[in-house]
Amino acid sequence: MDLSRIQQALRAGCVDLWAASVHWKDSPSPPPAPDYAKAATATNESSRVNQYTPYGSQVYTPGQESVPAHQDPITGAMIPGTPAVPWSSNITLNPLAQRSLDTQMQTSAGLGDLSLSQMNRVNQQYSRPMDSSSVQDVSDKAYGAMTARLDPQWKQNEEMQKTQLANQGLTPGGEAYDNAMRVFNQGKNDAYQQANLGAIGTMPQTYQLESSIYNQPLNTLNAIRSGAQIQNPSFGNTGPGANMLGAAQAQGQYSQGLYGAQVGEVNAQNANTTTGLATAATIAAMMF
Repeated sequence: MDLSRIQQALRAGCVDLWAASVHWKDSPSPPPAPDYAKAATATNESSRVNQYTPYGSQVYTPGQESVPAHQDPITGAMIPGTPAVPWSSNITLNPLAQRSLDTQMQTSAGLGDLSLSQMNRVNQQYSRPMDSSSVQDVSDKAYGAMTARLDPQWKQNEEMQKTQLANQGLTPGGEAYDNAMRVFNQGKNDAYQQANLGAIGTMPQTYQLESSIYNQPLNTLNAIRSGAQIQNPSFGNTGPGANMLGAAQAQGQYSQGLYGAQVGEVNAQNANTTTGLATAATIAAMMF
């Protein structure tokens, strides 16, 4: 717009600056930011609820805010500040629950000491491999015990077999004699084979017994370690307190929205005022 025309309009009295200033509005001040830290602290503090149960109680004690360093108004000396002290939680058990807990702790401590003493035995045991020679030894002894009875029986049977064949007129080297002795020896071999299989059948049981003896120190240690675990009384969850932080955030969003609407309204009104001034100046220019 031509500034000279506006000046002419002012001199002619076509534009009322006072009226324009009345309609002109300054932009509103932005709202202060919510104190999120304070709201979060309030939310946290509201969730601390003292609990009282048959097992005992859980009581919260407020802490202390930090104190900055400051000057003594009398002596002028600087007094150091103190850090903030957080909230504390104190759990107190009733006498019976406390006695039970003390007993469990003493038992667990005793088992812990016993476990340490068993560690030396476990280390000694596993410093050497398991000796499984007894598995074969037991099998050999079992076979020997069974053949100790078979040997005289089959020796006697063999003599009786040869006598019977001689009485029948059969001699070694003959077909009938050799066939009869072959059947006899097959029966004998079957008997000794059964004895051998019976001896082998003792090996898994013997190995299991040897393994159990070898692992006994470790099994003892595991049994000690798994005994008498401490179980503290538990307190229920009181749930979250009032959501002060969420409320502060919602308030901040509302204030920002209201501020934006007010700024928009002021801008629109000022734009109308500016348009009015421009129109009046244009009319004044046309009159001169």
